Amino acid sequence: MIVIVDERELVTEGYNSLFDREGIACAGFASGEFGEWVNSAADTDLRSVRAFLIGDCREGSISPRQIRDRTGAPVIALSEQHSLENTLRLFESGVDDVIRKPVHIREILARITAIRRRAQEDVAYTEIGAMRIFMDGRDPEIDGQPLPLPR
Repeated sequence: MIVIVDERELVTEGYNSLFDREGIACAGFASGEFGEWVNSAADTDLRSVRAFLIGDCREGSISPRQIRDRTGAPVIALSEQHSLENTLRLFESGVDDVIRKPVHIREILARITAIRRRAQEDVAYTEIGAMRIFMDGRDPEIDGQPLPLPR
């Protein structure tokens, strides 16, 4: 499921229709409703979210960091302002990507897939009980302490 947050119901309904054509479930919220939902949603509901698309919202009403406290799903800003200052402000707020509108739905889906793929690559270790085994050649750790291995 993709969650779209925008104050304009016409926008959330439009994206809902476009994602539906691609076979992707979608839910739309105004920023006030979204804040309540993200704070009260069950973890299982949040795990089903592939990405959050943040559009036109009241200033300061949506915090990408607040979303990230609950889920690792990508947070993407949909921007109608074509300015470097706005793009940098959005990245500083914690979004994973900024997409300038208008944009094709398939491009949004491709960006979501790329962000999720990179996030999975960042997990460069496996945990087995108290042991953490790194995939980059570092010595393993047990209970957070390095276990030097002979080379």
